[in-house]
Amino acid sequence: MANIFKAIANAVTQVVTRKPLAVDSITPTINVINKSTQIKDPDLQLMVEACTTQLGSHVAPMWLRGAWKIVVNQPESVGYPIIIMDNPDQAGALGYHTETPDGKIWGRVFTKPVLGGGGSVLHGSLSIACVLSHEIIEAYCDPNVNLWCDMYDGRMVAYEACDPVENDSYEITTKNGTRVSVSNFVLPDWFDAQAPLTSKFDFMAKLSKPLTMSHGGYMVLFDQKTGGVKNVFGSQDAELLHAIRQPSHPASRSTRKKGNKISG
Repeated sequence: MANIFKAIANAVTQVVTRKPLAVDSITPTINVINKSTQIKDPDLQLMVEACTTQLGSHVAPMWLRGAWKIVVNQPESVGYPIIIMDNPDQAGALGYHTETPDGKIWGRVFTKPVLGGGGSVLHGSLSIACVLSHEIIEAYCDPNVNLWCDMYDGRMVAYEACDPVENDSYEITTKNGTRVSVSNFVLPDWFDAQAPLTSKFDFMAKLSKPLTMSHGGYMVLFDQKTGGVKNVFGSQDAELLHAIRQPSHPASRSTRKKGNKISG
């Protein structure tokens, strides 16, 4: 009998002292891969640091979800890849199409249109950092680019967390004191057509109603009667800036949304 109790005690000790499962093995990961000739490693590290802070301290708590990891320049099989490239032509040349062999959607950030259009690497709404933040947040909220929200007026809006406030940004201070711009984003109540007007609809409190957009934002809308999908912009300036920030290409999130037909 003593041997039995000893065996039980040993088993309990083994269970209690067993190392916990590493969080890294179960936490979804976004893998930022730099293929651009215009982004240097120090700036890349600052952008990723700012985006990591934003995702963990702002986005995840407001969306009531756990934060994802963000890693840099890992093998393309790791996590959800977001590739920083010079332009869409480079994307085709490097073989980045719509998704990885195991079905993960490629995220893309193009540098030349932004920098050539008067933008910068780290600062302002028209910056590589802000576009990267935009891509990371939307990958976090809808990684498969297939979610829609009913507007209850015969239309549905794409489940994109940054599009409605695309041209709004704020700054995060990194550990070395550099201030880096990141994208504004909408909150869960934005997708609720019946949310009370006392709700907060976006992080920067720019919007006063659900399912609306700022002057610089846009929405991808699906007409349930006609089956048509189109972009609707908050202003002409928003449309022009969107073309710079996110040039049209077959694998863009907007293009994928337009190709995802909704069946009733």
